[in-house]
Parts: sequence; structure tokens; C-alpha cells
Amino acid sequence: MMGASSATHTESCRVCGAALEYLEVARAATCATCGRAENAHVVCPEGHYVCDSCHGAQFREDLYPRLDAAGSVSPYEIAEELMALPHLPMLGCEHAHIAAGSLMRALENSGLEGVTSAHRAEVLERTARQAVGAYCGLTGVCGIVPALGACYSVLVGGTCGKGPETRGAMQLASRLAAVTAAHADPGCCKAYVRAGLRETAAFLEEQLGIMTPPPPDTVCADAERHPHGCRGPECDWHPEHPAGPDPDDHEEAMMAEPDALDGGRSVPTERQ
Repeated sequence: MMGASSATHTESCRVCGAALEYLEVARAATCATCGRAENAHVVCPEGHYVCDSCHGAQFREDLYPRLDAAGSVSPYEIAEELMALPHLPMLGCEHAHIAAGSLMRALENSGLEGVTSAHRAEVLERTARQAVGAYCGLTGVCGIVPALGACYSVLVGGTCGKGPETRGAMQLASRLAAVTAAHADPGCCKAYVRAGLRETAAFLEEQLGIMTPPPPDTVCADAERHPHGCRGPECDWHPEHPAGPDPDDHEEAMMAEPDALDGGRSVPTERQ
């Protein structure tokens, strides 16, 4: 097992703190924590490798109780509290779980009829199956896209074979792909969470009439920690960014999938 000091290496190698290498072609590696052998795209130049399951294990263990304790009806506030935790890796698909979990917990807290902790658990289960670290650069899909798509799908009772519900989830996913792409230079999981929640809130209001509180005026405190270099004032949440979000993000998302759904959908009943 890694020592306790590894928890401080949240921007780099979890074992030694060295800057990580991102590979174009996977190579065989063995996880320094659990011993799992697999092909890896992110490795340490000192020979260390930490698999995706172990990468944010401490944070994921803490996620459920923290979501259970969250009392806000604002998904943004819940997400910011989670992103401020010191043991959260600076980058990684732990952020996909933050986005999805924060949204579903906020909807529970708001008293939205039919939304329960069981639906939140289902969303996080789906998220775990498609949110894979570093695959934003490897396949073009940030894990936050399917995570928030899963929120919509659960809210409308979507499954494979249900046309309107599946189409709606895909429409949201296409919009989320556009807004995450707008922040992908070089890319920041925390910006993806904030932009993704903003776009999902707009979509839920348009398609289901579900209202969430407006996003707060958040100023990012992690600019200096970004291992690939922060975008600086171009980022909507950078301390030196002009006030207000970039309207081009939302316009790009709307252009990605212009067709609207045929009416709203009711939220689900209690999962059995």
C-alpha cells in the first residue's frame, strides 16, 4: 500500500510526486497500490503506475457519506465543496462522480418528486462504467459527459430501446461534449464540472421544467495546481477572467443538437 504521504501528491504521481507522462500508445504496467497488471496510458517516469480504481480510491470512499450529508439544493455548491477536498486528485474521473452526484443530491434536497438516493446510486453506478481517467484525450469523451447524461436518463426512466428517453440523453450528451470541448485547451476537470452542470441545468429546465438555483460567482483556487498549465483568464472561473460565463460555450452546445424533445418527462418513482 502507498504511504499516507501519497495523499499530498494530488497533481502528480501518487507514489513519488513526479510529473506524469501521458502516452499515445498504451504499455504494460503494474499498479503500485493493488498489483493489478494492465495496459496504461498514464505512467510515472520513475516506473510507478496507479490504476484508475486506486487513483482516487480515498475520495470515492468518502463520496457517498459526503453526498448523504450535503444539504444544499444547489448542485454547484455541493460540487464546489467536494472539489475543495484536499485528497481529491487535481485531475481525474472522480470529477465525473462529483458532477453527477452533486446534481442528483441537489434534486433530492429540493424535494423533486420521485427522486431518491437510490436514483443517485444508479447514476453513480452508470458513471463508473463509462468515466475512465485520461480518456478525454484518448477518445474525445470526458467522463462528465456520460455522468450527466446518466442523470437525465435516470430522471426520465431511460433504457436501451426507449426512443425519446434515449434521444434526450444523447442530445444532452452532445451539448455536454461541446461545452467540455470549449474548455479543452489543455483541459481541466474542474472547469468541465462547472460548465457541465451549467449546461445540464439549462437542458433540464428546457426539457423537463426542472429548475435549479443559478450558478454562483465562483472563482477557481486551483489555477496554480494544474499540471498541464491553466488556461488562465480564458477560463470562465479564473480569477482574472472578465465577469460572467462565455456565451459561446452555450451557443456551441445548442448548435450541436438543435432538435427538441417531444414534450417533458416525469421523474421516476422509487427504485425497487
